Amino acid sequence: MSEKPIKVSSKDAVGYGRPPKQHQFKPGQSGNPKGRPKGAPTLQEIMAKEATKHVKIKQGENIVTVSKMEALARRVFSKALEGDLAAARVIFQLAAEPEAAASNAGSGEPFKLPGDDTIKRMLKRFDHLNSSAEGK
Repeated sequence: MSEKPIKVSSKDAVGYGRPPKQHQFKPGQSGNPKGRPKGAPTLQEIMAKEATKHVKIKQGENIVTVSKMEALARRVFSKALEGDLAAARVIFQLAAEPEAAASNAGSGEPFKLPGDDTIKRMLKRFDHLNSSAEGK
């Protein structure tokens, strides 16, 4: 008695990485449903998302809608003009970044921020300009 070989099509072949059809995952089914959770967003992603959201602020007698980043920038500028040295330092740091990158591109020398005394003198000039403008 001779046995006839069973013909198996290449699409139904069983072997390494090819389990039998009845044991293969169905479409949309995972082999590890509770598996590794999706990655949590980074701080930069959270900050970027939050900065693009809009808020309503009062500008004079009008209420305007601006991004949170713009509202924050306006607030820092107003604090700096009121004499807040920390706010002024932040503005100078942000303003110096592109300039420092351009001027120190090949020098290897770090950009130096103005000292507290320089910032105080500049704020006095702003105050002087504000008081002379208000007097007119």
